[in-house]
Amino acid sequence: MSDSILWSYDASPFTQKALRMLGIKGLAWRWVETPMMPPKDDLASLTGGYRGTPVLQVGADVYVDSQLIAVELERRHPQPTLFPAGKGIELALVKWSDAFFRSGLKIALALMLPDWPDEFRQDRQYLFPDIDFETVGEDFEHARSQFRAHAAVLEAQLADGRRFLAGARPGLADVQAHPFLWLARGGFPELAAQLVDGFGRLQEWEQAMAAIGEGTRTATTAQEAFAIARAASPVAAAEADPADAQGLRIGQRVEVTPDDTRRGTVQGEVVVAAPNRIAVRRTQEALGEVVVHFPRLGYRVRPL
Repeated sequence: MSDSILWSYDASPFTQKALRMLGIKGLAWRWVETPMMPPKDDLASLTGGYRGTPVLQVGADVYVDSQLIAVELERRHPQPTLFPAGKGIELALVKWSDAFFRSGLKIALALMLPDWPDEFRQDRQYLFPDIDFETVGEDFEHARSQFRAHAAVLEAQLADGRRFLAGARPGLADVQAHPFLWLARGGFPELAAQLVDGFGRLQEWEQAMAAIGEGTRTATTAQEAFAIARAASPVAAAEADPADAQGLRIGQRVEVTPDDTRRGTVQGEVVVAAPNRIAVRRTQEALGEVVVHFPRLGYRVRPL
């Protein structure tokens, strides 16, 4: 049985990123399904307060955010690689990927918001404080143009006949882009077809990405995942960048939170303070001692 446990729900495009990573690697893995909206008590117990998905658990180490999940899967399972174009540029695409997502999200909001239950709408409005849900419909035309512009970038990259964005093999660049076309095809299929009209290479690439699959999934429960964490010890070794931009120290208490959405805050003692990773140790009654790992890019660290 695989030691990788993914906490997620399938309707999330960010879960789709993780699924394609697992498919590229051809891994067997276990799955704990999380709710789409709070309460997410089990997930919050695991992470210490972070509610976003996907989250990868391996023993007593917990990895937050798809960009860090990619790095950890690559470390544990180097072949086939997720980084055919190199770790730097493919990880840097996360910010472009977020912009692509938000163009699709704004289209979906403009089309679907009136039909959402009040509780779900209020939760999503809390989650995305930078988007005005009352006026998002006024931005519909611009959002459509942005989505097509992002799709055109992909079409241009594929124009030389390559199968995937970095060449013959799929990698993180593909994973960063595909879920938002998947979101559009499922959420607003007729408009999605219009927005990618004339992009034949892109549509062939979409089919190739869908064929990758997700590896082999086995459902498990939160309680089983907790038992695995209790029986394990964190493997993260203490590491501090001597030139850390914030001067963080091993053992220092900090608070970690996303800098773009309200996905929750986690407090703990610094175990790793690297240029592109922050990891904190925390203790929880149901789990024992765990280390929760975050990317540094896109996460705010506040000393306590």
